[in-house]
Amino acid sequence: MSIRFLLDQIRRLPVVRRQLRSLEKKRQRRQIAASPDPKTAFTIIYRENVWGSRESISGNGSTLASTEAFRAEFAALLGELGVRSILDAPCGDFNWMRLVALPSGTRYIGADIVDEIITRCRARHASPEREFVVLDIIRDDHPTADLWLCRDALIHLSNADALSALTRFVGSGTKFCLITTRPDVARNRDIPTGLTRPVNLTAAPFLLPPPRRMLSDRPVRERPRMLGLWTRQEVAAALGRAPRS
Repeated sequence: MSIRFLLDQIRRLPVVRRQLRSLEKKRQRRQIAASPDPKTAFTIIYRENVWGSRESISGNGSTLASTEAFRAEFAALLGELGVRSILDAPCGDFNWMRLVALPSGTRYIGADIVDEIITRCRARHASPEREFVVLDIIRDDHPTADLWLCRDALIHLSNADALSALTRFVGSGTKFCLITTRPDVARNRDIPTGLTRPVNLTAAPFLLPPPRRMLSDRPVRERPRMLGLWTRQEVAAALGRAPRS
């Protein structure tokens, strides 16, 4: 019996497999936290499938089962608001959005910081009314649209980078934003961009007012959260009060 065979058998033991997965996750977190910029961090996440979903490179929250309830509420909201153009940033791999029944004639812009994601989306999903662009929501100017959809994104940004993304939204001229928020979170813990923590946009350092609307978001095997709807003017007023330190 060879040493290699014995090592393979040891690695198959459940307790050893759990330990190896834990060590790999720790290595990935260190690599992401040490990234010199957001593009590097999220490119690592994409290439190594850090969020671990077999269906969507964007993670468990972007599977069809996880987005079923939200897709219906979101489509209804678009009709209520009269939305005819959407900036979906970050759009990820477009796995669930492709099933949303957008109002006829709606212009869709899907944006992501990872070049490879956009190349893939263009090849698979681009159309005359559906455009995909490389965009850093933290540092780049946002295209103008009726609505900025920002689902499960600020939870991966440092507080400073999340504030910068909101500032870019204010400067875009877009009327509404619909952003993931967790009203039950009392304190927004800071993180290196690329890691994960829950965010409450009505708490410091963001201090947004209570949202005009709340859409339920219930990913499978994850804590429920909400997407809050705010106007550009409401976000601008909050940023004027938000501490920058």
